[in-house]
Amino acid sequence: MFHTIPEMFASTVDRFGGRPAFKIKEDGVFRAITYAQVNETVRDLAAGLIDLGVKGADHVGLISDNRLGWILADLAIVHAGAADVPRGADSTAEEIAYILAHADCKIAFLEDAQQLAKVESVRDRLPKLTTVIILDEQFTADRKGVILFDELVRRGAALRAKGKSKVEERVAAVTGDSLATLIYTSGTTGEPKGVELTHANLLHQVNMVPQVIKFTPEDRFLTLLPPWHSFERAVEYIAIADGCSTAYTSIKEVAADLQLERPTYMASVPRIWESIYDKVLTKVAKEGRVKQLLFRTLLAVAERYRELSRIAAGDDARFEERGYLREKGRQVWAGIRAALLGPLYRLAHTKFDPIRQRTGGRLKAAISGGGALPAHVDRFYDAVGLTILEGYGLTETAPVIAVRLPDRPVPGTVGPPIPNTQLRIVGEGGQPVEQGEIGIVQVRGPQVMRGYYKQPEATAEVLSEAGWLDTGDLGRLTVTGELAITGRAKDTIVLLGGENVEPVPIESALSASPYIAQVMVVGQDQKQLGALIVPERDHLAAFCDESGLACGDLEEAIRHEAVRALFARELRTHVSAATGFKPFEQVRRFRLLTRDFTVGRELTHTLKMRRNVIAEIYADEIERMFKR
Repeated sequence: MFHTIPEMFASTVDRFGGRPAFKIKEDGVFRAITYAQVNETVRDLAAGLIDLGVKGADHVGLISDNRLGWILADLAIVHAGAADVPRGADSTAEEIAYILAHADCKIAFLEDAQQLAKVESVRDRLPKLTTVIILDEQFTADRKGVILFDELVRRGAALRAKGKSKVEERVAAVTGDSLATLIYTSGTTGEPKGVELTHANLLHQVNMVPQVIKFTPEDRFLTLLPPWHSFERAVEYIAIADGCSTAYTSIKEVAADLQLERPTYMASVPRIWESIYDKVLTKVAKEGRVKQLLFRTLLAVAERYRELSRIAAGDDARFEERGYLREKGRQVWAGIRAALLGPLYRLAHTKFDPIRQRTGGRLKAAISGGGALPAHVDRFYDAVGLTILEGYGLTETAPVIAVRLPDRPVPGTVGPPIPNTQLRIVGEGGQPVEQGEIGIVQVRGPQVMRGYYKQPEATAEVLSEAGWLDTGDLGRLTVTGELAITGRAKDTIVLLGGENVEPVPIESALSASPYIAQVMVVGQDQKQLGALIVPERDHLAAFCDESGLACGDLEEAIRHEAVRALFARELRTHVSAATGFKPFEQVRRFRLLTRDFTVGRELTHTLKMRRNVIAEIYADEIERMFKR
């Protein structure tokens, strides 16, 4: 059991120093860097940071996407006794200004010139920030307060060579309760909250997940997720602890790199798997009718066989007890039907081999998180013989709460809680609900955050004195202990790509349009955002008159193509890069409604939207909005 990240890393270096730790692609080939080499760079960099003035418990900014320099900086920061404050390269200058200032960062790592430009544009709001370190090896500008990553490594190496390094002293002072990272995640008002995660929080995943999923030093991970996200960081730490290698790829190159690296594990968001699924179906659609029919028939057979096999083994998602004899009879009957389909399933499994080869042919399992895996995509991969271990967690839980078991991956669930994690489902009054009933998911365990930085009131809202964290998600438990997430009690929308979106700022921006009276942003587990829009009747009527459109009533008006084009323009105008929104925060689809949101139905008495009620009332509209 590891207590601190430096302790964990030292153990790995001692056991696996000569093995590949990380791989980066150069000239079409992955080049490996050993754990021993990483160790030297990390200690040199940590010595350089201490020489720059980084003190124990300081907060160091880390604004960058997935790259080798990120994990080196991360490890160096904790070896210097400090905590990092990470954020992705898609962050706006406003976000960076708020986060670095709120976290009291004096020093920050920046990915490249683009991130430096953002920081320089808000320098007046960062009086404490004295030094930035650029990760990009191609950066050459000579500016005051700007240091190159390699330069700082060389400075630290020189100090170590002279015996002047203080790294060992800092490492010795780190404990499990020491802060390791401060991850900012947006709240419902759009103001970021700093999630305080200790070494003990992060290492709970490292210590417990391998008890569920067995890794070996021979395992190879392929990674493309942003490491500032707690899901990716947990995966990289777990890989380090078990002596595995991690190869870095990107969305553009992942298909080729799956073939090149042939990983045994890959952690990703649902969008990646849906993208591969879509490509397979697109290819099938181009085949002749006979081949299409054969594929769809074999797929249906394989899905049915897998479903029946799980029922026969008692591995399906059951939310209520049926009684021993009734359940036993169901299992026996399912086993008989599965046996009859066995020959066709084996034929299908052979035919689906090219699909499995798209992942490199050696994938033991894919680990999916950051959003719900669509049920049809889940069934597809199960049918073709690829195991996807869907997990569930929050930034506030570092992040893993539950994950499917490799030997019993129950579809429709995110698996049971990982060891030493307590989970309960409660109703509105905070009391546990009956078995199988839906309620709010609460969790307690060593992975639960210390709190929100400088926000005790926000912390108290979600974290009880007894240590129970209110996740804000709705779920229920199977009779065998797996968790099924059924919805969200809080406002945050999680897209298929894993992006967390706060709808309130977007809705506020859209409400500035004279043509929009009410709007609710939707898109949970979708590729992109959509919006339910109640038009402002008077302004729309005026537009119809000016455009010479026959608009007897609202229902007639919204059928006009010119009206739809008007609202599409309004969406682009009010929510765009120019107005400070990221690409994934922009609304791509919408439905126009003819009925206002009213108090007592869609609205509370304080005029707040009852999102779950609206989503239920307009479920058909939302489904049609995102229908392919």
